[in-house]
Amino acid sequence: MFENIGMFDLFDECGKDLERYGYSVKEIEYEGALGYMKIESEEKSQELSLKKGEYFIINIPSLYEKDCEEYLSKILYNSLCHLINGLDLKKHARCLVVGLGNPNILADSLGKSVIDSMADGVEGVYKFCPNIYAITGIDTSDFVLYVKEGVKADCVIVVDSLATNDISRLGTSVQLTSAGISAGSGVRKNPSRIDKDKIGVPCISIGVPYMIFSSVIKKDVPELLLTPKDIHTNIQVMGKIIACAIDKLFKGLL
Repeated sequence: MFENIGMFDLFDECGKDLERYGYSVKEIEYEGALGYMKIESEEKSQELSLKKGEYFIINIPSLYEKDCEEYLSKILYNSLCHLINGLDLKKHARCLVVGLGNPNILADSLGKSVIDSMADGVEGVYKFCPNIYAITGIDTSDFVLYVKEGVKADCVIVVDSLATNDISRLGTSVQLTSAGISAGSGVRKNPSRIDKDKIGVPCISIGVPYMIFSSVIKKDVPELLLTPKDIHTNIQVMGKIIACAIDKLFKGLL
C-alpha cells in the first residue's frame, strides 16, 4: 500500500533502555533536548539491532511555534562537525549530498527540499536526488555508489524523511548518524543499505520524521499513513534549516 514511501525509525524508539548503553540527554533552548549515543562494539550493535556509529537526536517540540530555526541549524551544524571530525577527512574533501525519498509525495520530499535549498556551485560539493526503487527499478544504494564513484566523493551525506511512533515528534525531531541509512526500510523486506560498507566511503545520514501509521495512534482502524497538517510549510522550513547547516559545514571543510 505504501510502496512509494521510504523511511526508517528513530533509534531511540527501538523499545530498549538506551541509558544502560550510554545514551545521554541534555536540555537545550526552546524546550528542546539533545540526545547522543555511540555504538562502538559488535556486541552492543547486535543487542540494539543498530549499526556501529555515533547517533544524535535533536528534539524541539515548539519548532514551528517559535522563531528558533537559526538555533536548530546551529545545533545541527555542531552535530555534523562532530561526526565529520571523526571521519578524518582530508582538507579538500569532496562530498556527495543525496536527497532520498519520493519528491512526488510531500511527506517524503525532505531530501529534495534540502537539495533545492543548498547553495549552488560550491566546489567539491555534489548534489543528487535518485528518487525511489519503486519508480526507477534501480536499487538506491547502487545509484548512490555509481554517482559517488563518478564524482570521486570522499564522503556522502544522505537526507531522508522518517517514520515515528510518537505523533508529537512529527517534523520536530532530527536524527543524525555516522552509521548510514537503510533506504526504504519502512516498506521493503530487504532494504538497500547506504553506508561505508556498501558505498566505500563514510556515510552520514540526516532524517526527520514526517510520517506515522494510524494504528500507532488508535488501534483497530484502517492502516493509513498520517502526516502533519502543515506538511508543506514544515518541509520547506526544515529543508532550509538542514541546508543551512550543511552549507556552513562545507565552508569549513573545503
